[in-house]
Amino acid sequence: MKETTTAPGWLLVQRVAAIAILLGLWSLLIASGTMPSMLPGVIQIFSGIGEALTSSIFWAALSRTLLTALAGWAIASIIGVLFGLIIGSIKFLDRSTSILIDFGRSFPVLALMPVVIMLLGSNARMEIVVVSLSCLWPVLVQTIYGARRQEAAVADTVAVFKIPALLRFRRVLLPSALPFVATGVRISASIALLVAVGVEVISQAPGIGRQITLMQQAQRWDLAFAYLIFTGLVGWCLAVALQQVENRLLIWKRQEND
Repeated sequence: MKETTTAPGWLLVQRVAAIAILLGLWSLLIASGTMPSMLPGVIQIFSGIGEALTSSIFWAALSRTLLTALAGWAIASIIGVLFGLIIGSIKFLDRSTSILIDFGRSFPVLALMPVVIMLLGSNARMEIVVVSLSCLWPVLVQTIYGARRQEAAVADTVAVFKIPALLRFRRVLLPSALPFVATGVRISASIALLVAVGVEVISQAPGIGRQITLMQQAQRWDLAFAYLIFTGLVGWCLAVALQQVENRLLIWKRQEND
């Protein structure tokens, strides 16, 4: 049976309608008085976004948060892909490290913040370390899955013809793992921004998280929510951009699925 596809225009209408419904519900809850008085209305939040966009302090804080988040994400991606390919392609390492990896991916990295702050101080370096530790596990686990997942016929062909290790890596292992690697890298990018903001809120390191805390202390809830929403929009744009890059780089995989 042939699958029906939704027209891009109709999909856009659906998404805009969903956002409009959400904003309408927000306004109704505010008007009903059932929500806390500190919660700003939709118009106040949009006004706060406009005020933030014209503030040099906001842009400086957002730039600092993005730089530390992207630095930690890049470090985690490089280490995760490298070790993931090695562990996933060697059965002994895969079996022997499975417990450590399961423990590491379940460990709350933010719980290490007091130790990291004590060692490095409340600065950008500390933030990058925490972000890297948080982003490492999605990339590492997905890369291991991808390196481990090889078709039996392909593995038998490699063994029979005794294909050299470098050629096997380039032509067999890497193409098989790339879709999983791309997924892990994309997921970790969203985590990087969330963790960076959370670290700044907790440690009061310079960045958008600290600005959100300062706005809350100043009772500027409109700006606090505006900062949160705009940061979410930045994270969404980053995810969309990575999805587009993934679609272009892995177009061969999409054609196979079609």
